[in-house]
Amino acid sequence: MNRWLVAVIMSMMLIGCGTKFIYDNLDWIAIEYIEDFVELNEQQQNLISESIQRAAVWHRSSEIPAYLSQLDELLLLTPATLSQQQFKQQELKFREHSFRLLDHFFPAIVDVVANMSDKQVEQFMNVVRVRHMQFKQKHINRSDLDLRFLYQKRIEEGLIEWIGPLTEQQLLLVKSWSEELKVTTPLWFEYQTQVRVELSKMFANRSQRRELESSLHKILYDPQQYYSQPLEARIEHNSQIGTRYLIEIINVMTVKQTTQLRNELTDWREIAYELTL
Repeated sequence: MNRWLVAVIMSMMLIGCGTKFIYDNLDWIAIEYIEDFVELNEQQQNLISESIQRAAVWHRSSEIPAYLSQLDELLLLTPATLSQQQFKQQELKFREHSFRLLDHFFPAIVDVVANMSDKQVEQFMNVVRVRHMQFKQKHINRSDLDLRFLYQKRIEEGLIEWIGPLTEQQLLLVKSWSEELKVTTPLWFEYQTQVRVELSKMFANRSQRRELESSLHKILYDPQQYYSQPLEARIEHNSQIGTRYLIEIINVMTVKQTTQLRNELTDWREIAYELTL
C-alpha cells in the first residue's frame, strides 16, 4: 500500500498539480496511511475525513502563515554566525508547530480509538508488534561500530540533501560527531516493548472516555516518560552533541552550500504560500 501511495503522489507532483492536490486530498491520504495499521469502517473514515477538512481551514488561515514567518526568519540567518541560542529558538518553533497540529487532531484521534472494535485493536497491535520485531531483527546483531557507521551515513545524507556535497572539514566534523554519539539502538527495543504495554492498557480502557484521553495524551505528547533511564540519558547526551556539531558544520558552510540551502528554503516557502491561495 505504501509503495502504491508514493507512486500516486509522485505522479501527481510530476504532472504539475502535486502540492495542491495532496493538500486538498489529505483525508484519503491519511486514511490510506492509517489502514496500513488497521482497516477502518465507513464511520471511522468519515470521522477522519471531516476532521481533516475542518482542520484545513484553520491550517490555511493560522498555521501556514506561521510556517511562512519562520521560513522568512531562516532565510535571514547568516550561517557563519549562527549561534546556539538562534538554533534552539528555531528548534522550539518547529516543535510548537507539531504540538499545535496534534492539539487540533487529538479529539478526532480519541473518537476513532474509542470506537475501535476488538478485532481492529487486535489487528493494530499485531501490525505494531511485527514492525517492532522487524526493527529488532534488523539491528540486534549489529555491533556498536556498525551502528556508528550507520549514524554517520544518515547524518551525511541528511546534510547533503539540504546543502549539497560536504567539504573535507565538514566530513571530519560528521565523523567526530558519530564517534561521540552514544549508541541507543538496543535500548529502543525495550522502549518499543513498553509502548506496546501502554497501548494495550489504553485499548483495554477505551470505553472510559477520560481514561482513554489521559492514556492517549501521555503516549502522543510525552512518550519520553516511557524511556528507561539509560535511554533518556543517552538521548540527552546525543542531543547536546548533535546541536554542537550541527552548528559547527553550519558555521563553516561555503557560499555554494549557503545558496543551495536558501534555494531549498525558498522552494518550501513557495509551496507553503501556494497552499494559501
